[in-house]
Amino acid sequence: MFLNAQTTFVLDHVASSTPTNATLYLTGSFNEWEPGNVRYKFEKNSDGKYYTKPLVFEDATIMFLVTRGSWETAEVESDGLPVLTRKISFSQPIDTLHLKITGWADKEGRAISAKKITVKVTEIPKSTPPDAPIYIAGNFNGWVPGDKRYKLIKVEDGSYEIDVPVYWPRLTYKFTRGNWYTVEGKTYGRPRNDRFQLITNETFDKPLEEKIMYWEDQSSGLFNPYTLILILAGIQGIFLIFIINSYENNNRKANRVLSGLIFLIAIILLTRVSLYDRDIYNSYPRLSLFQDLVYFLYAPIFFIYIKKLLKIPSKPRELSQWWYFVPFVIQVIVYLLFFIEPLHLFIDRAVSRFYPSEIYITIGGIALLFNIWFWFKIKNVIKNYLKNIEDTYSYDQDVNYLHTIMLLKGGCLVLWTIIFIVGGYSYIMTNSLSTLTLFLVDSIWILFSLTVFLLGYYAIKQPAIFKIHEVKVEAAKTTSNDNEFLQLKEKLIDIMEVDKAFLDPALSLPDLAQKLQTNVHLLSRTINDGFDKNFRDFVNQYRVNTFIEKVNKEGYKNHTFLGIALDVGFNSKSSFNRSFKKITGKTPREYFNA
Repeated sequence: MFLNAQTTFVLDHVASSTPTNATLYLTGSFNEWEPGNVRYKFEKNSDGKYYTKPLVFEDATIMFLVTRGSWETAEVESDGLPVLTRKISFSQPIDTLHLKITGWADKEGRAISAKKITVKVTEIPKSTPPDAPIYIAGNFNGWVPGDKRYKLIKVEDGSYEIDVPVYWPRLTYKFTRGNWYTVEGKTYGRPRNDRFQLITNETFDKPLEEKIMYWEDQSSGLFNPYTLILILAGIQGIFLIFIINSYENNNRKANRVLSGLIFLIAIILLTRVSLYDRDIYNSYPRLSLFQDLVYFLYAPIFFIYIKKLLKIPSKPRELSQWWYFVPFVIQVIVYLLFFIEPLHLFIDRAVSRFYPSEIYITIGGIALLFNIWFWFKIKNVIKNYLKNIEDTYSYDQDVNYLHTIMLLKGGCLVLWTIIFIVGGYSYIMTNSLSTLTLFLVDSIWILFSLTVFLLGYYAIKQPAIFKIHEVKVEAAKTTSNDNEFLQLKEKLIDIMEVDKAFLDPALSLPDLAQKLQTNVHLLSRTINDGFDKNFRDFVNQYRVNTFIEKVNKEGYKNHTFLGIALDVGFNSKSSFNRSFKKITGKTPREYFNA
């Protein structure tokens, strides 16, 4: 919250090179960087210090410097190097702000003698307002966006030129129209990273030629193809929550967890989109922290959903699911520290994500490893479940959609890993690959949003995926002898060959055990040991044999393979094809064309 308070700026110390009768001024974002505005003039007091009158600022954060009335006389470091633009946030009332001036640009030797390089802009956006001034700001002037010294001059060939001093081996800069609101950007109003040039002796031989493609304030930030996908995914997610919870089924616990996960995804997607609006971001920049909360929340919630969906009990020594959220709690604590820090420091940290600070690199790296670990953990749970249900069900459960979701998540993790590789390469080689990085980040969010579209599709087309039933396997109540085993085996053959129990597409091990008046454990052991098969393969063997018999009968010549497969107990085409090839070693077409 911005507190409208009066602040007095005090110069406790000025450089010894300051002229005796010099008039000093405060200049900054609050007065369009006018270096000699009398409204912001310092008055020298009897104590030898310089004071401004109490000033009231309309912005929560301001940037400023001190001059002696012109940019040629702006403050610099004692060695003549530029002073990085000063910043202050008014999250709390500031009655007095004390400053020290260590040097002046026209007095300190290095500021005067710095070697200069020509920067030439050969193209500007067609939307640039007529006669709009174009400035260059960078590490050579403390990143002042409206420094009149560095206003580009239009030359005869229509291009713009300016000479800038070089103080370091790496020259970094951006172009503006006088302030950071009108800075150059990328498509759709996105911020672009700093331009840079490594300086060698040969660099001074010819101008640095650049092209300005977009201005941030003139680009459509909130609505564009990329953000529309995220918006649609977020809105669909909200509706999907109501659809899932409207089903009458016995899996409400899993669907509640899924609803929470979808709600999290939807809100984060909509939050990310809102930050493309400059006014929203400028008013609530700390909102950008919220989208990062998905780092340590998504994977454990999705893991809990999978376990509840598949009715997988926790193992005695398994880590309590609440411990999975410890990294999230730690992240929240760290982000709370960011949240309460002065706004100008927070914005600097947020902007620096093009060249991330160590804390963001660390959090991102840990989050990547955390999500990779959960990805393999979830994949293993699904794999074991699909293997184990073959001993209980004669039909396929509708969980294949989970493979698609896992594929999407795997794609996100691969792109996330590549981002770290590209970032490391850029840092080592001092080569900016931010365009590629931005593309990879966008791709991750697109894949991430596809999860919502995928769940929405299945919720409408195949609602049974949210209705998986639990099968309780009974423990053996008594031990069995060989005679009992053989009797059960004979009864099993009889019920399959005579009663044709396999024709029931929903046949399960408990159903069959009830028909045979035995317990599930004994029946399962009889099938495994007596026929050397799991329950599904045992039942599907009868279905495939019956299918082959019917195809060869004259009365079924006009029937399709799928129609016959459904008649003999298969519940889907994919289940039939998979079982047929597993049992015969060939596809149906190959088998009957042989």
